[in-house]
Amino acid sequence: MLLNKFGVRMGQRQSGKRGILAVFLVLFVSACASAPTSTARENPFPVGEAEEIFSTGFGNIADKYIDGVSVETLAMEGIRGLAALDPDISVTGNADTLEMRHGRRVVSRIPMPEPDDREGWAFVVASMTAEVQSFSPELASANPELLYEAVFDGAMGALDVFSRYAGKSEAGDNRAKRDGFGGIGVRFRLNGERVVITEVMAMSPAEQADVRVDDELTAIQGQTVQGLGAKSIVEKLRGPVGATVDIVVSRDGVGMLTLGMKRSHIVPPTVKAEVRGGVIYMKISSFNQGTASSVVAELRRALDPGSATHHDVKGVVLDLRGNPGGLLKQSIEVADTFLVHGDILNTSGRHPDSVQHYEAAGQDQAMGLPMVVLIDGKSASAAEIVAAALQDRERAVVIGTASYGKGTVQTVIRLPNSGEITLTWSRFMAPSGYTLHGLGVFPVVCTSGVGKNAAEMLRNAMDRHDKTLGTLEVWRATTYIDKDEFQGLRDQCPPERRTGKNDVEVARTLIENGALYFQALDLTSSTAHMVE
Repeated sequence: MLLNKFGVRMGQRQSGKRGILAVFLVLFVSACASAPTSTARENPFPVGEAEEIFSTGFGNIADKYIDGVSVETLAMEGIRGLAALDPDISVTGNADTLEMRHGRRVVSRIPMPEPDDREGWAFVVASMTAEVQSFSPELASANPELLYEAVFDGAMGALDVFSRYAGKSEAGDNRAKRDGFGGIGVRFRLNGERVVITEVMAMSPAEQADVRVDDELTAIQGQTVQGLGAKSIVEKLRGPVGATVDIVVSRDGVGMLTLGMKRSHIVPPTVKAEVRGGVIYMKISSFNQGTASSVVAELRRALDPGSATHHDVKGVVLDLRGNPGGLLKQSIEVADTFLVHGDILNTSGRHPDSVQHYEAAGQDQAMGLPMVVLIDGKSASAAEIVAAALQDRERAVVIGTASYGKGTVQTVIRLPNSGEITLTWSRFMAPSGYTLHGLGVFPVVCTSGVGKNAAEMLRNAMDRHDKTLGTLEVWRATTYIDKDEFQGLRDQCPPERRTGKNDVEVARTLIENGALYFQALDLTSSTAHMVE
């Protein structure tokens, strides 16, 4: 490809229904309006870089999105997305030509590429974005990242709510949450002008350097933190793995301390566990790269024959309330931690690689102990995978409310600008065959809108035995094409946010009362065999 001095891109095109297009030509139409008022471009749009970004983004969406969508549709909506920054921008197209206007003035006309020509459409979007900067003060002052965001927000606006674009900064934060980052292993809070350490992660550089909870962070690398926001402080604490960093903390009764350490790879902890009265209580806040290994480590610690709690353990409570999900692989591994055999999950989408089948293949790390899973209306995605698998495999009693109902899998596409596209590419099905998207997981002990204590909740659940059994049978027989039935089923145990101790007490009561536990577990298994 060549670019001449007039910005005309020369190249050969294959013939198609639109005819042979040998040249992409940008035309300024002086007959339609007077010459444009000069607008200084504070941030000239990098057309070459943008072409690569748009080609990568549009191409991956067209290839992998769960429903078919053409590159042409994405590009057209992407150009229209610029109107979010300047409402005077509009674009129209006919069979041969695409025309952009700013107000009543024609900015450019470009021959229409073929519908799935990702490189051709990437050039069109990049060129038009650059040209309209000469007419639009809003676009002239916008940095490239803001323009990329406007284009991708427009392009993906008609896709599902879980498909989205994240610019370089946000994408970096997302990757840090999923995969970890170079850091020292602390959490803090801003308390007025003070930066107070609230958590020091085990085995982290901070712990090894003797940073303590309640220390006040005053400086990083010789620079005071006073007046800095939380994001700026985080950026200064993070850095390349192995790089040294010095911090100054103020400690009550000691005074100022300068502590040096080397950054290591930090994966934020997502699992908190403790043994309460013979019950292993394990709270999972989300699913990142360290979740499954943390679950296994906590189980082994509690069940170690040498531990003080080993002989007293009666069961396990896995609390997934409020858990928004995370990495698919981690949810599979967490479910597999408690299963010996059988299906865990099936996924299905348009792209061949989105069709997957997952089975348990190992040993139950909880050694068959009675198990309860807590869910609520905010338990979503990976949390629902775990809850559905353990329920359908008759391994756990699920307590709480109907879950969120996010039954889709997203793939993350990294773009040349280090931004990323999160794209829905498959739906997942529980082991018993139902599609969770829009439906969620149904608990056999429903706690939404019922009694204020464990005894009342359990009494209500036992009184509803036949109704629950019937609902669960219909629930498991429902397919994605039966979406009109979803709301009626979910209303049988309406989704709520549950944060108190009542659901935990119901779980404890079940584990401590073997007869009640197996009655609830039998309710789960009564229907499972019908859909195997």
